[in-house]
Amino acid sequence: MATSQALQGLSKSRLVYRAPEHSEDIAFFHALINDPTIQTLSTGRLPRPSHKRSAEEFIKLLQDAILGVVICLPQNSAEAETNSSTEAQILDQPVQNSKPVPIGHVSLFSVAGPNYAHHRNATIGISLADGFRGKGYGGEAINWALDWAFQHLGLHRVSIDAFSFNHNALKLYRKLGFVDEGREREAVYHRRAWHDIVSLSMLEDEWEVLRGMVPAE
Repeated sequence: MATSQALQGLSKSRLVYRAPEHSEDIAFFHALINDPTIQTLSTGRLPRPSHKRSAEEFIKLLQDAILGVVICLPQNSAEAETNSSTEAQILDQPVQNSKPVPIGHVSLFSVAGPNYAHHRNATIGISLADGFRGKGYGGEAINWALDWAFQHLGLHRVSIDAFSFNHNALKLYRKLGFVDEGREREAVYHRRAWHDIVSLSMLEDEWEVLRGMVPAE
């Protein structure tokens, strides 16, 4: 199984990344898609049960993205050992730490499609399974994706969105260096109220400053 460690330039990585596979990831992504928190905070879908075909379709979306990877904890990490029972419950199988433990996904994708690739834009999508949020993994995975986007793919701009009621996500994105660009006003209906979609982005020269490659102006 091919995995990738974080790129140089950041603090020591706690995570590894691998390509999603239909054969071994259906159960994990089926549970992730049906997670009520993810349905509320990460998608605009109606919060209702999804069938396994939805997981298959989502894996195909990740495989077709510019970058689509499963976020994993190394098999011997303390966090993986602590949460091994959570992983076993997600996969509906006995506890085993013989391979990296999947805890979420991160992707880079083009909303406009391949005909607009010369603009060098992409959007980040990310979700983490229950039990692995609020521990810094999301920020680490986003930083890894940003480094990949600017170092290897040669992007000029990376964007990310969040619902206005997702205060933790917005706080994280701004802390990582994303800049507010605007919002779609009252574009999301949630629990009998209307909320905005907040758009943020990072440019390659802003990333260079954050990584210490060039001095800040």
